[in-house]
Amino acid sequence: MKTAYTTTHDEYAVLRESCGLLDYSDIGLVRVSGPGATGFLGHVATRGVEFLLEGQSMTALLLRADGTLLSEVLIHCHAGHYLVEIWPAQAVEATEHLLTRGALADDTTVQDVRAEYDVLALEGPSSFRIAQKYLPFPIASMGYRSFVTADHEGRSLTISRTGVTGEYGYKFFAPAGTGEALRSEFTALGAVECGKDAVDVCRMEVRFASVEHEAADGSATAYDLGLQWMIEPGKEPEGAADPARRPVCWVGAEEMTDRPAHGAALTVSDATVGVVTHAVWSPRLNRVIGTAQVDAAVAASGQEFALADAGIALRTISAPFLTATSLDVSLD
Repeated sequence: MKTAYTTTHDEYAVLRESCGLLDYSDIGLVRVSGPGATGFLGHVATRGVEFLLEGQSMTALLLRADGTLLSEVLIHCHAGHYLVEIWPAQAVEATEHLLTRGALADDTTVQDVRAEYDVLALEGPSSFRIAQKYLPFPIASMGYRSFVTADHEGRSLTISRTGVTGEYGYKFFAPAGTGEALRSEFTALGAVECGKDAVDVCRMEVRFASVEHEAADGSATAYDLGLQWMIEPGKEPEGAADPARRPVCWVGAEEMTDRPAHGAALTVSDATVGVVTHAVWSPRLNRVIGTAQVDAAVAASGQEFALADAGIALRTISAPFLTATSLDVSLD
């Protein structure tokens, strides 16, 4: 957890302008190994991993038995095993899901290895300058969704380029018990501790789906969040159908200062046509922005809606909401 606390607004500025330090002590980590590991992951996840090479990572989804969305995961291909990384909010349920399925799999070992690691991350347009100090090669050669293992002062670090804010981002998987020393090094180099609320704002701005908010009641499918592109042909859940409502992004009017709650009704001419799924305040846009589920007939950019309880207008737009700062920053 964070050891220094500021405000979400200040932490947001750090993530968008310099380098934030994130603590992933509550992340989920599951190791999948054995001759059947590739087939097991291809069965339980929505994308096959047989094409992954050592040092490469990919995103996939885990679905519950009823087809609802359980979690988005990152699958890292190591020599001899895969490491499945689970976002903190879904870590407990998704880990149990994988362990239960793994107990029934042949030639596959599935282990909860969270206790083996301390996980920290650097996010922001200048994060690469700190991350470079831990790599023996130019960081510009490190592709997005890849990782390497490097030795640093006698300890092995696995460093992945898997940021979630749209800015440059790197996760550090350190041996358990060494995280505090690494944290001290990062802060001494200029990284500022940031919390998940600031990360959530950045994720929304670049339209990284937030399963914990947009699927808060556990009944949403990948199609409800617009994540069907992460389901390979032949892996669609049984009974999957074109949903009556579609996900959209929206920007609130100037007078909207409070974030509407998950489930707040949206109307057109007093007819309810959808609900808000998540909303944040964007400091850069100076607006409340968010996502919603609306009837398919009105699911388009440029549509005007009103919050049923307040009558405040909002307008749908195409994602992303803004361009990340790192796109203007060279790694050289």
